[in-house]
Amino acid sequence: MIALLLLLTPCEQGAALFRQGQLEPARQLLEAAVQTDPGPFCAKSLGIVYAALGDTRRAEPLLARACRANPREPDACYFWARALYGLDRFADSLAALDRDPAPPSARGLTARGQALDALGQNSAEAAFRQALKLSESPADPDPRLSLAAFLTRQGRLADALALLRAAPPAYQRLAPYHYQLGRALAQQEQWAPAAEALRNAVSLAPAYAEAHGLLSRVYHRLGDPTQAARHSALALQGSTSSK
Repeated sequence: MIALLLLLTPCEQGAALFRQGQLEPARQLLEAAVQTDPGPFCAKSLGIVYAALGDTRRAEPLLARACRANPREPDACYFWARALYGLDRFADSLAALDRDPAPPSARGLTARGQALDALGQNSAEAAFRQALKLSESPADPDPRLSLAAFLTRQGRLADALALLRAAPPAYQRLAPYHYQLGRALAQQEQWAPAAEALRNAVSLAPAYAEAHGLLSRVYHRLGDPTQAARHSALALQGSTSSK
């Protein structure tokens, strides 16, 4: 493996390290490489590494550089759009997606739907449904879960629950799936089923602050102040640790 890496350019080496999950070595190599190779591939690769490390603000200008220099650089415009979305720049995220000449994909359409939803546009639903037709689910970002969240916010709870209950078995392994299910059930005031779904969510993701917070409110409705207080504390702990 080391011999193969030596045959690559420094930017390619950094990208290879990223694909192997070695984020910090990839960052160090790419930060040095981008000084002498300002091309879109190197900028994109470093931007993706920053994004994976949770540093969206440093990722965005690099991804912008890559997409603007060559919109056909694979994933450059898509990841720029995701960085902009993460910075709450939703209209700019849509504009970045519009730059991408690649054929429509499930993740691209889901990203479009999320930005439209954040802007309060009902056309988000069409994007999510088109993405769902193309998806190899579950995916990230996931069109089914995004559409369920959209429907729940609109108060279309029966539609949201039907969509979630029709999900393939693989979704049972996803904490956000159980969270969205619990959220829709809670809005229908089905407190016991909502609690079960949310317990599944926090079992899969113990630091899931939003799920703990909602579970706390559900336990209040169920008349269990001890569990409500416990999950309220866990929600605060999870929210603090994620900052």
